[in-house]
Amino acid sequence: MNYESIVIKKEGELAFLTLNRPQTNNMLNREMFLDVTKGLKELGADDGVRLIIVRGAGKHFCYGADIAQIVELDHEGCYRFFTGLGDMYEAFHDVNKVTIAMIHGYNTAGGFGIALSCDLIVAAEDTQVGATAIKPGLFCFGTSGVLLSRIIGPKKALEMALTGDLIDAKEAERLGIVNKAVPRDKLEETTMELARKILDMNPVSVAMGKKNFYTVADMEFVKGVRHSVANFAHLAATKQAKEGMRAFLEKRKPNFSKFKS
Repeated sequence: MNYESIVIKKEGELAFLTLNRPQTNNMLNREMFLDVTKGLKELGADDGVRLIIVRGAGKHFCYGADIAQIVELDHEGCYRFFTGLGDMYEAFHDVNKVTIAMIHGYNTAGGFGIALSCDLIVAAEDTQVGATAIKPGLFCFGTSGVLLSRIIGPKKALEMALTGDLIDAKEAERLGIVNKAVPRDKLEETTMELARKILDMNPVSVAMGKKNFYTVADMEFVKGVRHSVANFAHLAATKQAKEGMRAFLEKRKPNFSKFKS
């Protein structure tokens, strides 16, 4: 499938989804977030892809939503715009692959929402992140509003949303917003190392584990435990898990690929 504002590249089990409006610092207009939504669905349907790295072309990962486009919209147009933005965030949540955001430069407002929507985040040390929609008179109601407080707590999250203050990658790592903050020249190498570690694991464990992790996040404790135990039993009975356990007992590297159809 051809896209106007993103580029998708596949390398074996790994796919790269690149935000590709560098002339605008990858600001999210309607065309871009529709492309991202379609791209994620395309990759989700590709059985050969197990992991998606999301990155931005140019100097910055993503400045956020395109204010110049929003300011001209009437109420109905604004509703369509932000519904589409929400659909994109839902596509990140729904995709049945592990997603890693590889971020650099500015990562703000809706762009910050994209990074938070990914399962993991690796950031260059030059990265600045923030829930900055308050600056042009808006507010980060989207993924930043939903997820940020779960990561860093409500007080700090609300402070960031009310002030629009930026924090650097090292502080974001300390707060648990990003998984790793590394020198810019090590960003791709570090992201690929993390991706390969995950790709070496049992693909059934990874897929089931990710789904269960998010499913039980909002469940009452006992219900969540029961749901998880049922999935654990199902996973342990699979051929792939048996191979992993036998390899562990026999002190050898497991061969999960022999179970591919």
